[in-house]
Amino acid sequence: MVESDSPSPKPAPPALSRRLVVAQSWPMAFAMAALPLAAMADTAVISLTGGAAQIGGVGLGLVAYSPVYWSFYFLRMGTTGLAAQASGAENEPALQRTLIRGLVLALVFGAVAVSLARPVAMLAFAILQGSAEVEGAGADYFAARMWGAPAAFLNFVFTGWLIGIGRTRPMLASSGVMASVNIALDLWFVLALDMGPGGVGAATALAEWCGAATAGGFVLLAIAARGGWTAETFTWSRLSDIAALSRLCSVSAALFIRTAGLVFGFGWFQNAGARMGDLVIAADQVLLQFVTLWAFVLDSFAFTAEAQVGAAVGRGSRDDLRRAVRLTSEVAVVCAIVFALATLLVGPFVLEAVVRDEAVRALAGRLLPWCALAPAVGVFAWQLDGIFIGATRNRELAVASIAAAAIYVGVDMMLRPAFGVHGLWGGFLIYYALRALTLAVFYPRLERSLG
Repeated sequence: MVESDSPSPKPAPPALSRRLVVAQSWPMAFAMAALPLAAMADTAVISLTGGAAQIGGVGLGLVAYSPVYWSFYFLRMGTTGLAAQASGAENEPALQRTLIRGLVLALVFGAVAVSLARPVAMLAFAILQGSAEVEGAGADYFAARMWGAPAAFLNFVFTGWLIGIGRTRPMLASSGVMASVNIALDLWFVLALDMGPGGVGAATALAEWCGAATAGGFVLLAIAARGGWTAETFTWSRLSDIAALSRLCSVSAALFIRTAGLVFGFGWFQNAGARMGDLVIAADQVLLQFVTLWAFVLDSFAFTAEAQVGAAVGRGSRDDLRRAVRLTSEVAVVCAIVFALATLLVGPFVLEAVVRDEAVRALAGRLLPWCALAPAVGVFAWQLDGIFIGATRNRELAVASIAAAAIYVGVDMMLRPAFGVHGLWGGFLIYYALRALTLAVFYPRLERSLG
């Protein structure tokens, strides 16, 4: 339910079509692609200067940092859902208050994350398992990367708000700035200054601050284009409205649980690889760059689904919901199949170009077919995530995430001892399928909720 300000009449939005889905999604596709491409640059630079231990160290450092980063990703998802519903209801003050509340939360959580960096690192590396050299490289990466956490949280709110109002092109510019700065600093810190994994982490942290500043500028421009700040936005009784704050806390708590389930699932996969040796975790780290690239690109259609589904819920229209689900999913599935084929055809040449260690390259090549299946299987999970996030059906997201992670652990414990590293990857793909199935169970209830 959207806050009860008087709606501001605006022209009716254009009817959703495949052309509009592509128009809204392509800037986000390139924007999201820029982020894993920068991570691929991290791995490539380390691959050129170090061996399996340093490559694995960056991977293990990412595993340690992931709970910090992804646990607060609810700031992006919650902001998108609430902003889209306020925009669909034509409630400009509620839309602007969604932004302000999100930024306050981001600043508070960012300060807490930086202050707790040391104990979090100690806990993470007590749980994770790798050689002493891998863990040392991972700790260097983690310590530097944590300084970018507040910027990442602010960027979650900025980009979530822009997605919610359908302004996707600014994401391309802000992500481009972040990726460009990251790659440039990688080359300087690692190749020129020989800072190793710590240099990779520092480059990413500084790039996140640049990206957040850029996205914040676009948010201010978007507010100005929509008529500027409203007087009702800054009314204290409205900003501190108990019902609105309770809804924000409810959304945030459920999305936090949902994200914690995903972090656990991915952490289980990467830690399982680490227990199989430095060679396996290094090959996994290389292949996960492909998976992350396709996941981020296909997320652009999920983000469009978030905005369109949120607007449909804001209008209370079941027909608009069905149309948003069908059109965004059609385009996403076609692209996922193309990406799977591209991984099989181009992947060997990419591995040859970026991985210097022959043993790592050989193992990654043998596992490449599993990697190629990831976008074709994962697209259904990513789309359903977007649909339920836009509808702010956060309890269902939390339940599905925990259930999928719990079943995945059992599947992995059966497959990995029997089939080794192939069982590891087979279980990982089953995890994607489980995420989709556990959400699909709740979809009929979502449709019934709209009159």
